[in-house]
Amino acid sequence: MRLITKITLLSLLKFTFTRYGSGWVLVAGLVPRYVMRIDYLAEHPEFIATLAGWHHNEWAYLRPGESLEARTTRLRAACGREEMPTVFVAFSGSTLLGSAMIVAHDMDTRMELTPWLAGVFVAPDYRRKGIGSALVGRVVQCARLLGVKRLYLYTPSAEQMYSRLGWSTVERTSYRGADVVVMSYDILPDTGE
Repeated sequence: MRLITKITLLSLLKFTFTRYGSGWVLVAGLVPRYVMRIDYLAEHPEFIATLAGWHHNEWAYLRPGESLEARTTRLRAACGREEMPTVFVAFSGSTLLGSAMIVAHDMDTRMELTPWLAGVFVAPDYRRKGIGSALVGRVVQCARLLGVKRLYLYTPSAEQMYSRLGWSTVERTSYRGADVVVMSYDILPDTGE
């Protein structure tokens, strides 16, 4: 069975996810500028070291004392497939573009909230091209398949992007010394469209 999910982003571009082997191919617009696949990190272990480095550089201030090796080990342990945790990667050929994951908990001060969208990161050269939004959409799709009704996230800097994608503010708080916004997304049942 071929599974296709359509996502409209920013009301300008239409993205189509098409099942391809164990992963997904994303086609942007009528004439794609590039072909990007979104797949499980578990299927592409060659990206783990690069991704761990990106995550460590971006968010080390939120996990003071965590080494790159510890981050790599934690990322490797999150390599599930349609379960929690699961890490998705976006790539084109052998070029890693970004990541997103679904995890049971992402804030140790909000353990009552679960599950979480986490680790959304796009390489700087590929930002503002819809990759992060597509990765978020893939995590939402995974959550829907897992029967999740609501996802949470926290962000120190991307509130506007998530608001455009339909996420709602739950609270503004300080977490590990950073001002963050906790947001939620209500997942509607798949209507088959």
